[in-house]
Amino acid sequence: MTPAPRTPQQRDRRLARVRRVSRRVLVGSGLSSAALVGLFAANAKPSIVSQVVDPTTTTTSPTSTTTTPAPTTSTSTTAPPTSGATTPTTAPSTTTTTRPAPTTTTTVPTPTTTQPTCYTSPSGIQECS
Repeated sequence: MTPAPRTPQQRDRRLARVRRVSRRVLVGSGLSSAALVGLFAANAKPSIVSQVVDPTTTTTSPTSTTTTPAPTTSTSTTAPPTSGATTPTTAPSTTTTTRPAPTTTTTVPTPTTTQPTCYTSPSGIQECS
């Protein structure tokens, strides 16, 4: 007995199924390789080869000045003299706010020495920053 020949619709369905499966395999392998590359890149650490110290390189930070006024408050009560009155009198309360001269803080710049750090890539290229 000979097998029945496939119709064009059956052949098209079979090819479409093969295309879908191969596309899923291709996309899945691309995503998994991208995830692995990201994982390896996140865990990779450069190797420090040497650290060169140049004593002539200095950096000076700029001078900064901060001014802060601090308000103070004082309360005083003055009672007028009583002359033979039988009921006590109460003087009105007065409040005075005094602002002192502003406080100034000056930061003196301190020289700092920068040291370049050198890295060597796996291909052997040395880069200093």
